[in-house]
Amino acid sequence: MKPQPSEPSEADKEREILLKQFRAYLHLVITAHQTGQAKQLEALPGPNFMSYCRVLAEMPDNTLASELAAPITAILLQINKIAPQCEGTLRRKDEKSVAMHTTAGSILDQFDLSIGFILRTLNTLLWFRGEVTKDVDFLCEAISYDTKAGGRMARMIRHFCQSHPEEIADEEGGFISDFAWDVYQRVVELDKLADEFPKQVGWAARQMNAWPVLMHRHTNNRRRFEQLAKRLELGAEYPLDASEGARFRPDTPMVRYLDPLIHRLHSFVWDCAYLENSESPEADKWMAREWSKWPEELPEEDVLQILRLVGQLPPLTKATAVQWAEKAIVPLILATDARDWKNCTEPVLQKIAKQKGVKSRATFKSRLLSAVSATLRRLARPA
Repeated sequence: MKPQPSEPSEADKEREILLKQFRAYLHLVITAHQTGQAKQLEALPGPNFMSYCRVLAEMPDNTLASELAAPITAILLQINKIAPQCEGTLRRKDEKSVAMHTTAGSILDQFDLSIGFILRTLNTLLWFRGEVTKDVDFLCEAISYDTKAGGRMARMIRHFCQSHPEEIADEEGGFISDFAWDVYQRVVELDKLADEFPKQVGWAARQMNAWPVLMHRHTNNRRRFEQLAKRLELGAEYPLDASEGARFRPDTPMVRYLDPLIHRLHSFVWDCAYLENSESPEADKWMAREWSKWPEELPEEDVLQILRLVGQLPPLTKATAVQWAEKAIVPLILATDARDWKNCTEPVLQKIAKQKGVKSRATFKSRLLSAVSATLRRLARPA
């Protein structure tokens, strides 16, 4: 015989009534702001926001936090659900999708504007509470939001400047100036963190081939750099030669092009090391998502075929540099940045395409292979 469910206690009933009242109040708050009646809401008799917060904050299981977050996250989840569908419509070129391009674009524009409005308020709360909160979830999310934004922020600034050149005419520098000051302050604080938390900072340093330091006009800060490089084991786990004996200039065009590409491949192989069957359809989908960087398209089959092979190559050293160039690096470049080799947008590839005698894809590939192989031999670690 099944036990009969117990009747809710009076306290449970009162709690449920209070929650329903608070949800109704939140709905009223939302509606009031949507209709421009926020002041009228404040003048209404009865419990206000603070009254509900006082009571709900005393309830168990983070009741107040859950109730406040629910309507906001519900709306954001809806946006997050529809936005990829609209992006997919814009990327497709069939007749039905093209007919929907204007509508999809308008929806995304309005989504973006709404997120901008949300961020305007959220950023104020983020920094106002971030330096005093005791909540670990808040701190983890706030720190992650900021520390992972560097490269993405630079790309967004560049995108902003290209999309709205009229907005960057002022001499004060705007976002670009702010970004420079932010980097300056981060480098200052990173130097302190290296002394305070050498183990944690060292984990990152071992995977990096250079270390950010401030350079002053009257001193080059070399002694401090050498001290940190040794203590943090700078570059110990970087895929290319990061030792004092490296024989290449990091500022040459081909090195600047290949370095991030090889590091991206290295990270990709590391992330794919746990795949049980690298040739299954599920693995292909996983590799495609792991390789692509928004707003890139997902890689096509020719790129996936190269990515599958990369994990089977021996470690990149001076002895295996040509093998890496022939089987991975050059094929990947030809399948991506040089797919249309005559109209490459990468300056280093444009230069090869414009060399005397380069009149076919085969000749371009030969010249590219020669340049990549020579550079890889200099970049790679000793065998």
